[in-house]
Amino acid sequence: MAAKDRVSLEEDPRWQVARRLVASKGFAKSRFLTSFILYICEKHLLDQGDEINEQQIGEHVFERPQGYNPGDDNIVRNYARLLRQRLDEYFTGDGIDEKIRIVVPRGGYVPLFVEEGTMVGESKPGYSAVEPLPHGPSLQEDKEPFPASSNTPVTAARSSWVLKALCAVLFLALLFVLVRDAHLVKPPQTATNRFWSVFFSPTRDTLVVPADSGLAIYQDFSGKHTHLAEYVAGEYHKDISAPAGIRPEIVNELGSRRYTSVVDLNLVLSISQLPSVVRNRFKVRYAREVTLDDLKQSNVILLGSLDSNPWAELFQKDLNFQFEWPQKANNVVIRNLHPLAGEKAYYETNQTDPSHSTFGVIAVTPNLDGTGHVLLVEGINMAGTEAAADYLFSDASAALLNQIFDAKGNVLPFEVLLETSNIGANAPRPVIISQRIARR
Repeated sequence: MAAKDRVSLEEDPRWQVARRLVASKGFAKSRFLTSFILYICEKHLLDQGDEINEQQIGEHVFERPQGYNPGDDNIVRNYARLLRQRLDEYFTGDGIDEKIRIVVPRGGYVPLFVEEGTMVGESKPGYSAVEPLPHGPSLQEDKEPFPASSNTPVTAARSSWVLKALCAVLFLALLFVLVRDAHLVKPPQTATNRFWSVFFSPTRDTLVVPADSGLAIYQDFSGKHTHLAEYVAGEYHKDISAPAGIRPEIVNELGSRRYTSVVDLNLVLSISQLPSVVRNRFKVRYAREVTLDDLKQSNVILLGSLDSNPWAELFQKDLNFQFEWPQKANNVVIRNLHPLAGEKAYYETNQTDPSHSTFGVIAVTPNLDGTGHVLLVEGINMAGTEAAADYLFSDASAALLNQIFDAKGNVLPFEVLLETSNIGANAPRPVIISQRIARR
């Protein structure tokens, strides 16, 4: 950038807003979000709008290789969604007093700089310094094009009075509905409702992430375990191997499909119907669309173990019951890092056992920023995950859930290892065989 352009940019009040924005708490901890908003603002303010597209953003902001295919890698779209959310949070929170606001409309990445309903200081030819937004009138009233008639003041006053009365009626009606609904939906303080209310808040998103069954299929065919770093970068498709008689491209195609299990879908449905759910903060996100920033400031519910939901890998280090891939085995096992008396060091499905015992884990741990909570519902296989879910939603869980709060009412990190039989992929009668509850 030329020195003259840099000086001009630094003096632009729109750029100054962008600089204050990236210093806020919602952006300061995210290198990618900061780079994203500064990149599109800079290009726009320097009249380089042709460089504001998904391809260029992916290469310059997210360090994707030149010529990469955005159709196979949706990182820009994922972060754009998060960017719009953080912009809303800033301008209704720390930046509420900003005169100029930044908006990134859906369907594109070109930022708008808005002041009192109008776009500010457009520098491209054909724009005035202040231009009304494309949708909706400017808050600045146009001058009356015709002479006003003698009854105009009376008509205006009457219209103003009617409008104020209507607004007052609507406000009272809205207040009545809110008070009524708050009374109706207030859940009773059972152990189950107390537990689930930990994950739902009007000031924080709750992110539910079902398992990526397409990834599990890919790993079964390729015999290759995918770590989180490979998953996020989309690099696990590069070295494709396949069993004899199956073409590698078919394995690759299966792995790229967006599948999830009926077990996870039923669990998401059950969670969405809980009385503690805050509707406008409840979000379901496919595992491939999740970003690290999603997991920092949200409460998170992860479904499936690390073979089908690699994001679980981020939280394994804090747990006693950890899912592992043995070097010479195709099936996931659960490792018990610190066995108590009578416990095993490893738990795995025994295919020779007539009951086909399988295992699941329920765990609660802090989120990445330590400001929220993560719930993991995992299983060695689909039946194990189903067993963990069934236990959480059963009356039998009350005995456990009554133990996991401290004297101040804060939830304690805990883990539960469950066992069930695996007959026809169904998971009847899960029972706890071990548990850990952190004491403060």
